[in-house]
Amino acid sequence: MKFGIGQTVKRIEDNSLIQGKGLYSDDNFPGEGAYVAFLRAPVAHADVTMLDISAAQNAEGVLLAASHADMEADGIGEIHCQNYVQNRDGSDVPRTTKSAMVKSRVRHAGDILAMVVAETKKHALDALEMIEVDFDILPAVCDVYAATTQEAPQLYACYPNNIVFDWEAGDIEKAQKRIDEAVADGATLVEVDVVNSRVMPNSMETRPMVATPTTDGLKIWMGTQGPVGLAAQIALALGMEKQQVHILTGDVGGGFGFKIFLHPEQLCVAWAAMKTGQMVRWQQERSDAFLSDLHGRDNRTLARAAVDENGKILAVDVVVHANMGSWLSNYSIYIPTQSACRTLTGPYDIQYAGMRVKGVVTNTPAVDAFRGAGRPEANYLMERLVDHIADKIGISKVAVRQANLIPADMIPYAMVEGGTIDSGDMHGLLDDALHKADWDGFAQRRQESEAKGFYRGIGLAMYLEQCGGGSGGNVELEFLENGHVNIYAAQQDNGQGHRTTLTQIFSSTLGFDADKIQVIQGDSNRTPAGTTGGATMAAVMGSTLYDAAEIVKHKATIFAAEKLDAAAEDIVFEQGIFTVKNTNTTLSIDEIIQMMAVQGTSHPLNMLHKYATKGASYPYGCHIVEIEVDKASCEAKIDRYTVMDDFGNILNPLTLEGQVHGGIAQGVGQALYEHLAYDADGQLLSGSLMDYALVRADHLPQLNCFTRNTPCKNNLLGVKGAGEAGAIGAPPAVISALCDALDVVHIDMPATSQSIFNLLQNKKAVA
Repeated sequence: MKFGIGQTVKRIEDNSLIQGKGLYSDDNFPGEGAYVAFLRAPVAHADVTMLDISAAQNAEGVLLAASHADMEADGIGEIHCQNYVQNRDGSDVPRTTKSAMVKSRVRHAGDILAMVVAETKKHALDALEMIEVDFDILPAVCDVYAATTQEAPQLYACYPNNIVFDWEAGDIEKAQKRIDEAVADGATLVEVDVVNSRVMPNSMETRPMVATPTTDGLKIWMGTQGPVGLAAQIALALGMEKQQVHILTGDVGGGFGFKIFLHPEQLCVAWAAMKTGQMVRWQQERSDAFLSDLHGRDNRTLARAAVDENGKILAVDVVVHANMGSWLSNYSIYIPTQSACRTLTGPYDIQYAGMRVKGVVTNTPAVDAFRGAGRPEANYLMERLVDHIADKIGISKVAVRQANLIPADMIPYAMVEGGTIDSGDMHGLLDDALHKADWDGFAQRRQESEAKGFYRGIGLAMYLEQCGGGSGGNVELEFLENGHVNIYAAQQDNGQGHRTTLTQIFSSTLGFDADKIQVIQGDSNRTPAGTTGGATMAAVMGSTLYDAAEIVKHKATIFAAEKLDAAAEDIVFEQGIFTVKNTNTTLSIDEIIQMMAVQGTSHPLNMLHKYATKGASYPYGCHIVEIEVDKASCEAKIDRYTVMDDFGNILNPLTLEGQVHGGIAQGVGQALYEHLAYDADGQLLSGSLMDYALVRADHLPQLNCFTRNTPCKNNLLGVKGAGEAGAIGAPPAVISALCDALDVVHIDMPATSQSIFNLLQNKKAVA
């Protein structure tokens, strides 16, 4: 069976999964291994004045009870931020690290105080109860604005006013000067202050982990988005060589970014396996995940723009306060800075723009990449700004976007910040989206909703993503004597269908039977380095595999010419068959692979292939939402959802649509339901699925997904990243529609029924 690029192919991965034959982390050696449990801090900010683990150490069934002092005595290292920026004044950002367990100061509720490894779960949990701890409780702060005041409690001495960094992109001075000049000449000043709320990844599979010492190191089974980098970090902390820490990742039940990065528990479990000399097992519960997983988003952003009478944006100035949480995760600094600025101006022709980002530490868990990783936050701000412009100037939301979208004849278009958009027709896409959504028929639908006791609104959002550039998607080909091939792929599938997509690319390019292709991922000692993230799989790793297949085709053509006694230029290749021109003399790719194999030696077609794109891909699109609000209950429900995307060349329409659906669901969740709420003392108020509302199937209507594609010119396949697009476009589109329904300019996320009720009550009080 041969698969083709562009063909609708059902996922190869699903057969084993639906039969219950998946191999997730906790499926390895079920029932084996000592049980790991953690004692977590019940307060958000405190100095530990006493920690006594002696009773736990002597408890029945306990193999190890330990605190930071024990890890420190063994010389165990800490978690390092992997990417620092330079402050806008040219100074370096002070560097801090995160110990796996609390040294002396607790900085968020859920910080690990101690750990127990015991023969059974009961023994471990009983031993935790025996640990005695006292605190000198300190004031806590969770809000980014409050954290930067002089009166706020200070988390680190090296970060005055809790500001970790103060960074800039674009040209702030030029943008501010242009705004002032334009306003003086009669332009309108439009200002916004928006919240991008904190959310929880909530992958279906949490972060269970199994670790066991081996004769030459440590073997770990854990869900990752690429095991090589995590193995290197753990090895460094344990004082081991990289190859001594062998991480194996099987099936992964969701990632969304946070499974790229090292968490404190993972370092503790790895150390515990070495310390006890036996297999240990951590089975993370959902309540534990809320307290300890890396969170997403959590920005507060101010923006000013000068606009003319047509709504054309003349200049924009942005100031972001980004919540880092209580410690700096691997890429926490990168997300609101170098990642977010890539879409500072979105799909709009804005010549003057500047962005200042202040990273702020608070008494909350650390924040890192979550689906889109900075670009959803930047796009959300821009779309809310555009809607505010429409309101202030007194023109339609559509007209403002038409006035600002980059014209097709200006592409390639060099943005103020973020690179050069290589392809697209944004005006044409917007027009098609409006037609598909029946924008002109909305007035009639609003009347019908009003008659039934509902407010009804329509909203839209454009989005632009910058993704899928560079390298990091290496592949290794291993041809076998029986004609089969193993493809070792750098990135790790978390449910995206990598095996299906890569099989399609290789099968289509070489006419290779799909059932002879084995895609292998998730082995830190065997698969190439790389992580799944940033919508890079198809554009980068897919193009890398395509390029490797073309090299195989070229080498195989030369071999075929020799065997068929013909010149290489006389060989025609089609659908896996090499034919001498004007003859019926042929060899198949399968035959050539087997003929080239020499027993006992590496196959001559084997290779580790690296490829770098010419630049990023720039998917963009339009989301149009219609929403109803029940006047009695204030419940908001989406009634119609239309999305039009430009994803370049499509590899598999079915897989693509699934990615878009998933992203939209997460975006709708943030807009209307999901929120990690903390009280003034830093206590998490939404720490379970009883309190944290995940989007459900009945929250969503039929999603009407369309494409209007222009091929990307920066990678070999002409594809544009799609995995994050839905999560970028959905939040501003939903909020835009809700504001229209409520006849207000803005409501912050999540726009819950309570928030809607409060807003409507305030409107009545003011009226």
